[in-house]
Amino acid sequence: MALHPIRDAILKGTMCANLCTKGMYVPGEEEKDLEDHPQWSYIPDTAVFWCNRSGWSTGPDDLPVDPDRCCERSRSCFEVELEV
Repeated sequence: MALHPIRDAILKGTMCANLCTKGMYVPGEEEKDLEDHPQWSYIPDTAVFWCNRSGWSTGPDDLPVDPDRCCERSRSCFEVELEV
C-alpha cells in the first residue's frame, strides 16, 4: 500500500514532521502520487489539519496549519522527521 502523499513529503523532509490529517491514518482515495498533485488539489475541502506539536489547527507560531504553509522550512517551528 502506498503512503499518503503528505506522509511521503514528511519523510522526504519537504513538509513539517508535525503536520497531521486523518487521511494519513486511513487508506483511501487520497493515496495518489505526490508529483501528480503539487498544489494538493486532490485533498478534499473538508480536510482538517492539525499540528502534532501544538495539538491545534494552529502551530506553535500561532499560524494556521495546512500543506501550503507547513512546507520547505518556511516556518520557525518547522521540524524534519528524524530517522531511526
